[in-house]
Amino acid sequence: MKNWKKAGIGALCVMSLLAGCGMQGGDTNNNDSNTDESKEITLEQVRVDNIPEKLLEDHEAVTVSIQGTDQDGRETYTAKVQYTRDDKGNLLLASHYSYTADSPVGEDEFFAQACLSIEGNGVYLSKMESDGRLNMNCYPSGEYESYIQEMLPSCGELQDDGSVETIDDQSEQDGAVVISTTTTYSDMPDYYFTTLYYVDPATGELLAKSVTDYSKDESGEASVLGTTLYDWSYGESYLPDKELAAEAFNSDEVCALTLVYNPSAADEETQEISIKRGTYVTFVSSTGNLLYADAALTQPIDDTVSIDTNGEEMTVYVVPDVPLN
Repeated sequence: MKNWKKAGIGALCVMSLLAGCGMQGGDTNNNDSNTDESKEITLEQVRVDNIPEKLLEDHEAVTVSIQGTDQDGRETYTAKVQYTRDDKGNLLLASHYSYTADSPVGEDEFFAQACLSIEGNGVYLSKMESDGRLNMNCYPSGEYESYIQEMLPSCGELQDDGSVETIDDQSEQDGAVVISTTTTYSDMPDYYFTTLYYVDPATGELLAKSVTDYSKDESGEASVLGTTLYDWSYGESYLPDKELAAEAFNSDEVCALTLVYNPSAADEETQEISIKRGTYVTFVSSTGNLLYADAALTQPIDDTVSIDTNGEEMTVYVVPDVPLN
């Protein structure tokens, strides 16, 4: 399947996905399952085979290159997203988005890194070059991985949102199985999108995916809103383009941040994180949170702004907004 790379690029461009698209696809990781024997390919099975955590069972790291264009075919951004697990099994993520002048945000660079703090707490760090602000999301320990998993590019699971994905065609092209689908929404009759899945017939793993959004006018004529092209690679080393972790945790000016989640409960959890002063910190959980500055929960903290880390230390009591079962 390594020969798919060159042929697949041409196939994608011929099908008007993206003129001049740059792909880095192909599985360069040697796996026993990657043979010349094809397996039965169905969209349902492709979804199962390409769940990110399942891919990491066979690959040390997964890299997804992304390219977005607008309705006029102009490139709006490119991105590289990588994920892996460390030697203790913790999920790690690194992403880098490069926006062009034709994007809604203008020319800019966005970096993000999901990792563990020095103390072992899972966090999500991010930074937009234009403002230079370092941000950190913290989570209950049991929710860190689920939040990071939602950020990973994937085949796309069926959603209970009124959408219906219909298979339009399935064929073989340049050594890959190509599945073409159309997704519509019952509550949005003027909008739909098409997807092309390029699948390795031997492993069922995605080589590439394109998603094109359409809008229909009053006469029913459809026009393109934009296209996003994804390219999967399984042989690259995990290497963040910017080490936000080093900036966040190796600073000379540190705030000793203590987060007490669900205080006084049987499952109370305390996280201690030494973070660079001035970092914009937010605590995120599935229940929503109320923040307090004291253990008696009499001094509420405005949760519409980031947690203050400008001093030498800060303690915050995080109370779930919805009672935990």
